Amino acid sequence: MENNKALSGLYPITPSIYKSDFDYLSKIKTTIESGINIFQFRCKTFSFKRKKFFLKYISTICDDNNVKLIINDDYNLIKPFDLDGLHIGRSDRDLISARKYFGKNFIIGKSCYNSVKLAKYSMDNNASYVSFGAMYPTRSKESAIITKHSVLIEAKEIIKIPICIIGGINKSNISELMKYKPDMIAMISGIFDNIDVNREIKDIKNIILK
Repeated sequence: MENNKALSGLYPITPSIYKSDFDYLSKIKTTIESGINIFQFRCKTFSFKRKKFFLKYISTICDDNNVKLIINDDYNLIKPFDLDGLHIGRSDRDLISARKYFGKNFIIGKSCYNSVKLAKYSMDNNASYVSFGAMYPTRSKESAIITKHSVLIEAKEIIKIPICIIGGINKSNISELMKYKPDMIAMISGIFDNIDVNREIKDIKNIILK
């Protein structure tokens, strides 16, 4: 039940590009303290040493604010930092083996891109949530396939676990997506590209809650 409550609302994901360690960690702290339920550390370009450096700080803030901390891809960091979950993509470790290894209470999210078929497979094999996107062109993943919004309509009829949407989502287009009733809205640059992260999150939450 606790995980079901966590898998809702705004789902911030860390950017790979940032001005400085201070700016990066300051914005992350503000984001985690904003009343969110879940947060993802995505660190495709960082060295393992650097990931550990950041995670020591981020995991403490998440614990202090009762925020579920998810790691993207990197299995080796889960147990040392007692992380709450893992997000896996098409080429990452197999969902079935991950569930068997981490147990039934561990959060495992699965990227399904524009495929309801993959989402159904993920649901049937005990994913905690599925993610569709990119919903719009995004600088965070320039090769991302753009997902037709009709995919979300089909998914809501079939998928009985939380549905997350991601990719190019920001304050200016989020209202268009809320009519499909996604459970989670994942955002990277839509949050972290802004100087006043706290103000941006408040505005986004107001739109989500309308």
